[in-house]
Amino acid sequence: MSEVGQGGLFKLVADYGTSESWLQSSNEHTLRMFGKDHHKAAKITPELTLQAPDGSVIATMDHWAYEWKEADKDAA
Repeated sequence: MSEVGQGGLFKLVADYGTSESWLQSSNEHTLRMFGKDHHKAAKITPELTLQAPDGSVIATMDHWAYEWKEADKDAA
């Protein structure tokens, strides 16, 4: 599994602890909505990471959260 989105695509990574799944799209908003809906409905709630096409983290959602937490752009 590639760490960087292919062809300029955003990437949503769902980490279930024992496995990881990911989905790519050219539309960041679509991945945010899909991730939030899946997170809310899942019986086993994953930790979600939304990545930019360059692989940098845009936002995260841990298994206790209800909303996306935007990445700190000033963090090194």
